Amino acid sequence: NFPEELALFSAMAEKKGMVKYGQFARPKGQKGGIRILLKRQIVKFTFVAILTGVVRTTVLFWMPAYMSQHLGFAPEKATLIFSVARLVIAFSVIAAVILYERLHKSLNASVLVGFASSTLFFLLTFIVRQPILNVVCLTLAILCNNLAANLMWSHYCPSLYDTGMVSSATGYLDACSYLAAALSSQLFANGADTLGWSLLVLIWTGLMGLGIIVALPWKRKTAVN
Repeated sequence: NFPEELALFSAMAEKKGMVKYGQFARPKGQKGGIRILLKRQIVKFTFVAILTGVVRTTVLFWMPAYMSQHLGFAPEKATLIFSVARLVIAFSVIAAVILYERLHKSLNASVLVGFASSTLFFLLTFIVRQPILNVVCLTLAILCNNLAANLMWSHYCPSLYDTGMVSSATGYLDACSYLAAALSSQLFANGADTLGWSLLVLIWTGLMGLGIIVALPWKRKTAVN
């Protein structure tokens, strides 16, 4: 369950100093509003929210059907494997902290690695035919996608504290994430029948590839490292 994962990640982030709390007081003469958020990469993280929302919500939701229809697992076995996969994916909260620390607390680099790793594992999901190994690749693809999501919610959003718009930005990104998930869920349901699961996996791979482009450091200096 993502809220529980987020709570665990937040606790770990606080302990590591990734998240700090304090009373906000806007400096005199500083105005709030969309202009500040634009300077603080809100457009970039809007795409991050959309792309990660599709995978962490929709792809995960359709994973049992994928295993049953495409890989040939019996429904009962697919359900059991899915439960194990969810448990593994939950460790993305720990992996995100480790990744962030290893990359010298660079949010942009961490998000980029998350998308790149997810792209690689989705591509392997398309290539690997052995059912168990295929599930392992798909599970790791979702886990790596969740690295970017966890870092966005628990580092990027709190980093906006000095703008006084943490709640607004978080609510906006959350809405974008779930709207993308809702729309993609119906598209994937139709796509599984018309395109087939293999092409859907390629689409998921392409979405994570787009995430790599989004996560690239387009500006030399950014408000969020």
